[in-house]
Amino acid sequence: MMKPSIELNHVDYSYGQLPVIRDVSLTYHGGQFIGVLGPNGAGKSTLLRLLDRLLVAQRGQIRLNGRPIEAYDLKELARTTALIPQEPEYFPFLVKEIVMMGRTPFVGRFRREGPQDWQLVYTAMQQTQVDHLAERPIHQISGGERQRVMLARALVQDTSILLLDEPTNHLDIQHQVSIGRLLRQKGREGILAVAVLHDLHLASLYCDQVILMHEGRIFRQGTPADVLTSSTLQEVYGVTLNVLQHPNNGRPLVFP
Repeated sequence: MMKPSIELNHVDYSYGQLPVIRDVSLTYHGGQFIGVLGPNGAGKSTLLRLLDRLLVAQRGQIRLNGRPIEAYDLKELARTTALIPQEPEYFPFLVKEIVMMGRTPFVGRFRREGPQDWQLVYTAMQQTQVDHLAERPIHQISGGERQRVMLARALVQDTSILLLDEPTNHLDIQHQVSIGRLLRQKGREGILAVAVLHDLHLASLYCDQVILMHEGRIFRQGTPADVLTSSTLQEVYGVTLNVLQHPNNGRPLVFP
């Protein structure tokens, strides 16, 4: 089976007269957890929306798993990519029902959810540590818990490409680490996970590769050690940051 992949060739996107993505080219394959970094307004969330076809590139080409993104119909695309947006909508259902919504591309008029679907739901809730909330209404749990529920919903969608916009937002340190480890493990299992992250520590510790964006362009991409240097971060963020090596794994530690 071919590894999942994303490929952008000279992609542009503007909101009206405001360029947001400028001449972006990149290629990544499955078996990796990719972090997308950069200051506010750098184009990170727009990049994910282009990869899920919520937005359509105005120039250039996007390919998923070797095929042009426009060649996918909606159901096929939903079986290929799963996106957790930065501010998802929450319907007034139980947690387990919200997670089951991730199976929508696989059920329909002639197939209802069955035991195998529910097994996927409970496995995903265990992985994201929300299984104890299964019978709770989504509006009666915390923001961090809802974030983990949405990750569980994306996991049961069972796609080869996972797109996450700030998946650790609202999470305490325990669950930030847990999600970082889970996404790294999903990469080890062959999925291509791409996440917008603001926490440089998390990106450094858990990502295989990082993309550093600035003013709509890819400023630098590579391993965390290649990208997260004092001089590079100074140019992009406009502040002086110190970078040391982690004593156990040698990865960069970034602090003011």
